[in-house]
Amino acid sequence: MGQEAKQIPQILDNWLLEKCLGSGYSGSIYRAKHIHTQQTVALKVQDVDHECPTNQYERYFYPCLQGGLGMPKLWAAGVSRGWDYLAIELLGPSLDSLFRQSKQESMDLRSVCCIAMQLVARLQLMHNRGLLHRDIQLGNCVVGLPPNEKTIYMIDFGFSKRYIDPKTKAHIPDSNAKRDFIGNYWFSSVAVHCRGKVPSRRDDLEAVGLMLVHLLTPRGLPWIRNGIPKTEPEHDRLKRIKKAATIEKLCEGLPGVFEDFLRYSRRLTFKEQPDYERWIEGFREVAEDNGFPTSDAFCWPPPVSVAPKAPVSKAPAQNPRDVDLGQLLEKLAQVHLGDRPVLGDRKNVQHAIQQAQTEAYRDKIESKGTIDISSGSDGAVYGRDDKARRLLVLHREVSKAADNAALAHVVEQFVRVLRLNSGRTLTKEAQGFLRSLHKQLSDPSVFEVRKSNSRLQSNGEGSLPEVKGARVEMAGRLKRSVGKARSNKALGDMLDEFTTVTNQGGSRRITNDGYGFLEGLARRLAEIG
Repeated sequence: MGQEAKQIPQILDNWLLEKCLGSGYSGSIYRAKHIHTQQTVALKVQDVDHECPTNQYERYFYPCLQGGLGMPKLWAAGVSRGWDYLAIELLGPSLDSLFRQSKQESMDLRSVCCIAMQLVARLQLMHNRGLLHRDIQLGNCVVGLPPNEKTIYMIDFGFSKRYIDPKTKAHIPDSNAKRDFIGNYWFSSVAVHCRGKVPSRRDDLEAVGLMLVHLLTPRGLPWIRNGIPKTEPEHDRLKRIKKAATIEKLCEGLPGVFEDFLRYSRRLTFKEQPDYERWIEGFREVAEDNGFPTSDAFCWPPPVSVAPKAPVSKAPAQNPRDVDLGQLLEKLAQVHLGDRPVLGDRKNVQHAIQQAQTEAYRDKIESKGTIDISSGSDGAVYGRDDKARRLLVLHREVSKAADNAALAHVVEQFVRVLRLNSGRTLTKEAQGFLRSLHKQLSDPSVFEVRKSNSRLQSNGEGSLPEVKGARVEMAGRLKRSVGKARSNKALGDMLDEFTTVTNQGGSRRITNDGYGFLEGLARRLAEIG
């Protein structure tokens, strides 16, 4: 008799089934209550004769995951009256449900950063305990119930697999043998889904990366927009679209960390252990750069962001009796207003505003030899022209620097300006700064090098030396080694490599490690003195 014709009993062992929470190909999930203790659980029910007995697989993995943050508790498991059941900790709605209910085309960046930090941490836990998830999707990520509503839980381990042999403690072997696809069409890695490769830790990471990009992309990833394929030709078409999509195109317009994360996942070797902490901190930095809290707590619905009000500084009150009226009138008489344009003319108003802003900015820059590149609160949003102007000012300053202390200070300011508006691109103004900095490090006797003679060209053409290794790997290596540089010349060589590789490929994106390298360069300059 087929599963469709079988009626699930209202009581399985000591569990009273109250409400169906969902059902699918492999079975159904009910909210159930223990008839003696009144404990409420999610009861996952499956026919014992099901052709894909995921409950049997799943109960095998729960003991490995117990006690881990974001991992549901398994309270009981058994077989009753022809039904296999798992009594699992009752949790809240899935990310898929929350996203659909929001009716938004994309999810806000703060929420996605929180999801990213938590899911990478969940994979770190699973992988450290020898398990792959292999079915990462929005429906398998749920929030907890109060007081754990800000914690994201990973659920549904029916497709999970041990990648570490429990007896030999060895990693499972790679294979080119033809294999059946296990996972989901949307977020399973390109290697596993489209090329039939054996899954490993890198593929779980890529699945998370694709899911994050999907949440940030209006209407989602391109291969998802036609819905679930119902025929083999439709599935083949989906795989072709997925395989042809470049990471650069998928991540266009997103903060650079999402592109970097996907590239990193695909460059990992089959047995290589991912650097989870690096990416948790990378997503935390993106949140911080955009003015969000650095906590990974998932708040839903997302809180309305309110810019903090700057404290108003009040001048001390002055007693009117203390004012010398005679002196005040004398000072007013000495005020020379000079010739001023008539502000009733609209053109004169705009000109006056522009001139005042220019003079105020120049006064800040030139006052007491200090490089003042701020024009408001740290949380202000700057326009493209304003940022470019600040970089040009620093370009001039780096050429004037007479010692390492001055260079270190200018480089620190440069990194600050480059990060404005969550900047990730090495603009032409930024490249001009780096050309002058490179010349100072390599040959401090020369004031500035002409652009035509510089090795740090920005067009990415054949004049650039061939780059070995990926941009992400290069930036990470330079970040780790910059603190060991023994001279300005060594720092100059590192800067040359950094700029050359960043310019390759046309995107000129700066990774988190790239920023770390520039910050480390400033610190090392100050240390060398």
